[in-house]
Parts: sequence; structure tokens; C-alpha cells
Amino acid sequence: MDTYIPITYIPADKLFVGSDYQRLVIMSFIKSAKEFDGTFARPLFVFLRPSGEYAVADGQHTTILGILYTTQGGKLPLPCQVVEHPKDFTERQCIDEEAVIFSKLNKNRRNVTKIDQLRANIALRDETALKVEETLIDMGVHVENIGDNDGLEVHGYDKLMESHNTYGLSCVRKAIHLYRKTQKDDRFRWNGIDKPLNGGFIGGLSAVFHLIEGQFIGGAAKKDALLEYLENYLGNTAIKTKTGAGYTDGTAGVVQSVLIARKIVTKCNVLIQNKVITKRNGDPLQVDIGEDVMSNAGLGDPSKIDRPAGVDLM
Repeated sequence: MDTYIPITYIPADKLFVGSDYQRLVIMSFIKSAKEFDGTFARPLFVFLRPSGEYAVADGQHTTILGILYTTQGGKLPLPCQVVEHPKDFTERQCIDEEAVIFSKLNKNRRNVTKIDQLRANIALRDETALKVEETLIDMGVHVENIGDNDGLEVHGYDKLMESHNTYGLSCVRKAIHLYRKTQKDDRFRWNGIDKPLNGGFIGGLSAVFHLIEGQFIGGAAKKDALLEYLENYLGNTAIKTKTGAGYTDGTAGVVQSVLIARKIVTKCNVLIQNKVITKRNGDPLQVDIGEDVMSNAGLGDPSKIDRPAGVDLM
């Protein structure tokens, strides 16, 4: 019991959340709560820095709810367990120590995400985590404010990183640019301009640009046809629907980017076959983008993958 940290009460407005390692505040949770119930307020885990600041390592949502939904506001006293840093600690040393404790506090919680851990590891200057952060910055996006804070928000961290690892930065950047451009195109009522980008759909578009950039298509006419589809027809189909007609519908899983890319190419082929998309001079294309082309680009039909004789994958 000697190791227990005593509980003291600190006014909410004297607490702050260290963004270097802390989780992003979930605003949807704050809005949906609509009240502060002190019955469920557990002690906050707080660090007292040499500067006199109280940094919240665990309990930021409780702090915000108390400020927003009580008559006392910032003067509301909140129960806190306070760990005091050594007086000679620099700010960097404080952040490092807080990040370590943050990880220990959260590692056994079921709701801890990869992003939570990534945020803590960045604060700890873990080399792998810093490379991930740099990759997000290179892509011009952020995931829960990790990456380019001035860039576009993406939901679907795993699929986004998978796209980068599989198709490369150039294809992913083109996919993100096209995605945003289509969102803003007045010709389409598509996915809502204020919605975060879908990581899985970025993967599908990246796969299509991989198909185009890798010279798999062959003739310029088919490449032009696919680029025309992306420019003028992509936004005619929703990303996700309730009827199953969207690009991402029915594509969840390890081959999602392939399935989405195949949907895009299939829709392009339909327009080629119906002479809606033609050669630049207006002549019809003699052939569409065939299965051999897709397979050569690593985008073959996943349901027809060759398997050893006698092996049943079901």
C-alpha cells in the first residue's frame, strides 16, 4: 500500500492534455455524453511538471466533460493521482517519462488501438513509429492528427499503410489527389466533401494507378480510357451504399484493394463496350482491359487463385 498514489483534487482548468503522447480526444463521445456524472468519475492520472503544469496522462475525456457539462466549468475539482517529476527534468524528459507511463496504463485495455500505441511510440521517438509519421506526412494526410496536420484526414490506418507498402508513394499520392478532386467535383454528389477519406478506397485507387503506371495495360488507348473513367465517371458510383452497389461494398478483407480496383476496371470496360469511352479520335476501342492485363499487374481474380491439387481452402 506504500506504493499507492494519494488522491488530491485539482480544478479542471489547471489540467492540460499532452498532445505528444495522448490519444486524440473523441469529440463524438464528448457530444453524445451531454452530461457529467461524478458518480462514474475515476481518479485522473496526472503528472506535475517542474513548470507547474499538470499534464493528464489518463482521463482527458473526464476533464472535458466536467468543464463543458457542469455549472462549475473549469473550477470543477477533479480527483487526481499526481506524480511529480524531478525538479531538474527538462520538458523532453517529462514527455518521455509520461509516454512510458501512458503506454503501461493503456497496454492491457481492450479498446487501445494501433493509433494509440503509435502516438505513444512517436513521443518516445521510436524509430519505426517516426518513420510511419514521416510516411503519413509524405502522403499529405493525417490519421487522428498523426502525420500532416494540414493534410487530409483518413479513416482506415491499416489499409492506408498497406496501400503505401504495396503500391508505393507515387500511386497513393495520385489516389488521394483524385479522391479529393472527385469529392469537390460539382458534377457528383459523392461521399461528402467534409468526410474523412476511406483508407480502403485509397487502396483500390492506388491499385488502379499501379495498373496504369506499370505499363501493364500496353497500348495508350486503354490507358487513356481508364484515365478518362477516373476523371469523368468515377464519381457516378458511391464509395459505400446500403444496397451493396458501392465501390467498397463486399470488399472487406486482405484483398480489398484488388477487389475495388477490379470493380473500377469492370465499370470502365462496360463504358468501353458501349462506346461511351472511345479513343481520342472518337473511334471505338477494339478490346477492353482484359483479365490477362489485370493478372500481370497482380490484380487477378482472387476467387480463381491457383491452389495445389488436393488442397481444400474451405
